[in-house]
This record gives sequence, C-alpha cells and structure tokens, in this order.
Amino acid sequence: MIIQFLKKLGKLEPFEIKNSSITLILGAPSTFVYLEVMKHYNPDLIIPFYGNIIFASLFLLIGLLPYLKNKSILSQYGWFVFVATLLFQHYLAYGTSVNNFSLDFLLVTYVFIFGSVLLLSNRILVLLYSASELLHLSYHVFNSGLDSMSESAILLSLGTIFIFSFLVMNGLIRYRKKLEIINLNLEETVKKRTLDIENRAKELLRKNKDLEEFAYVVSHDLKRPLRNMYTLSDWLTDDDENNFDEETTKSLGLIKEQITQMDLLVEGILNYSLQMDTQQVTKMVDVQHLVERIVLVNSQENVQIQIQKVLPKLEFSESQLLQIFQNLIQNAIKHTDKEKVEIHIDYELTNRGHQFSIQDNGPGIKVQYHEKIFQLFQRLDAETKGNSIGIGLALVKKILERNDGEIYVKSSEGNGTTFIITIPNK
Repeated sequence: MIIQFLKKLGKLEPFEIKNSSITLILGAPSTFVYLEVMKHYNPDLIIPFYGNIIFASLFLLIGLLPYLKNKSILSQYGWFVFVATLLFQHYLAYGTSVNNFSLDFLLVTYVFIFGSVLLLSNRILVLLYSASELLHLSYHVFNSGLDSMSESAILLSLGTIFIFSFLVMNGLIRYRKKLEIINLNLEETVKKRTLDIENRAKELLRKNKDLEEFAYVVSHDLKRPLRNMYTLSDWLTDDDENNFDEETTKSLGLIKEQITQMDLLVEGILNYSLQMDTQQVTKMVDVQHLVERIVLVNSQENVQIQIQKVLPKLEFSESQLLQIFQNLIQNAIKHTDKEKVEIHIDYELTNRGHQFSIQDNGPGIKVQYHEKIFQLFQRLDAETKGNSIGIGLALVKKILERNDGEIYVKSSEGNGTTFIITIPNK
C-alpha cells in the first residue's frame, strides 16, 4: 500500500519528464557559473564542500537519466527531481548561514525555492519540500546573531515566496487535472470514432465485394441471353423465307438496336465497377506503342489520327492506360459532325507530370456542359445511336483520379474539343 502510494508520488507525465530533464541540464552549468561569479565578486564568500561542482554534476546526471530510456527510472523520475532539488535547497540554507545571511546567498536561495516548487508536480511533495526548507532556514535564522528586524524580514520574505509559489503551483495542478480529464475524454472519443470508421470501412469493403460479384454475375448471366436474343432477331431479319412486312422488319431492327445498347450498357457498368480496385499491377508502359496500336484499330478512310510528338514511357497500369486513350479517341470518332474526322494527339512534360492532349474537329461542347460530360450515363446528344451509353468519359475520369491524375476539357460550340489529361510522375 505504502509502496504504491510512493510510486504514485514519483510518477510524472512524459511532457513533465522532458521539461524537468531540460531544466536540470540547463541548470547544471548555470549553478556552477552563478556560484563562481558570486565568489569572484565576493572573495570572502564561502562555498562549502565544493557545492558548485558537486551539484552541477548531480543536476547534469539526473537531467540525462531519461535518455537511458529505462522504464523504472522514467516511472519514478519525480523522486529523482525531488531529492536533487531538496538536497540543493538545504545546501543553500546551510551556505546562507555559513556566510552570515549575505545578500548573494539569500538571493539565489529565494530564486531556487520559487523555481523548485514550480518544478514539482505533486502537492504532497511541494508541502514536504516547503516545510523542511522553512524549518531548516528558520533554525539557522534563530541561531544566528541577526537582529530581530533582519530575522523577521528573512522569515517573512521566505513565507511570502512559499505562499505565492504554492498558489501558483496549486493552479497549475488544477489545470493539469482538467487537461487529464479532457485528454481521457478525447481518447475515448477518438477510440469510439476509430472503431466506427473501422466498422464503416469493413461494411464498405463488403459492399464493394458484393458489387464486384454482382458485376461478374451480370457479365456472365445477363449478357448471354442478350446475345441469344440478338442472334435470334438477326436470324429473323436475314432469313429470306420470313416474309415480314416493312413495319415488322423495322420493329425487329429496333429490337436489335436496343439489345446492342443493353449489351454495351452492361459491359460499361462492368468496366466502371472493376476500376474500384486501385491495386492493379503497374509496369513501365510504352505509351507511343500503346497509342499506335489504338490508332491502327480505329483507322478508317474518313478518320485521320496524328501523333504530334513522341510519347513517353511511364509507370502505370497498361489496361487502364489503354482504356483512357481508347475511350477518348473513340469518343471523338463517335460524336463527329464532319465527313472527315481529324484527331491530334500531343504531349508535354510539365511540373505537374505527363500531360497529354487529344484534339478533334468535332462539333464542340458548350461551356455549361464541360462538367456534365464526365458524369455517369450523361450524353449531350440524346439522339446518338449505336454504341454510345455515356460511360466512357466517366470511366476515364475515375481511372485518372484513382491514380492522382486529372482530366479537363477545352471546347466551345462549333470549334472542336480538346481533352487534356495529366498523369503525375512516380
């Protein structure tokens, strides 16, 4: 019981250990220098037992103890500080009496009393320190040859210092207790929120996994009947033996078109959902070679694609980089209003990273739609037929943002469109 009580008295918070350590390390040379200066200006001054050297060494030693990282020392460091300051204070009381209460020794005694009380962090230790020092100094005062006025002045000033230092210390202790309560409440709040975030992260992970599984199910189970329906419709329209009238043939054509749209939609949702995986394998990709492959696939008589500069090699997921350029190039081809499509691909290395631009001679995009085109399932031309479902640009934006890149558009109605993408250096 007593041992536990004593251990509690000697316990300091980490910041208090650090402050006490720094104070003692700085106090070691200060103590030695101050006593030497006193002796220089007052040659008759007596410094008993080489106290300037002994206590300077003691303060330095105790100040360096926390750097040993010893748990036993750190847990009871308050006692080391208390004993060192108490011994030095009683030494100063003795030195003051030996030097007949000279102003030099009285001044350093008063300063050290006030500083030491502030250094201690426990009321009981402060009371022990103050009471023992008051008794010791009072003993020397009463047994000295001082007149009653000098005795009263010394004891009154000493008592005043103790009272004010104790009041200040009491306020600091109360403030410390409030901080401890606040810290405990904060720790509880942080733990609760951390647990809540972890639970939400697990729930999101589960939902993401469910979405991926759903995407695969859609890919395999929904696309098969769609293709069967398309094949059947195609067979009905191509079979010469089926003498359908014009309206029926037109209806079958509309069915085929809707099936095509549905198939593209399913494929687009699958590709978009799979981009949630940011841990895709990256490697050094030759962008020049990759874009040349895309250009070769998309080249037509009325489509001219030019690469203005040699494109670099960069660290990226090859499949994702392929989707970026494929979507941007095909987007320019799909939405042209010209008989001949002209696409220019340019490159520049900037402070922000690798910057690519894909410029076309299409109809352009009004400024108010520059943000809308990157949203999922958004199409500016509602009459667009064929293979446009409004996922391509949303997919490009998602891939780039997941890789700390960005995309924006420069365009105005009737003046073509330029998509600018930036991929940071790795």
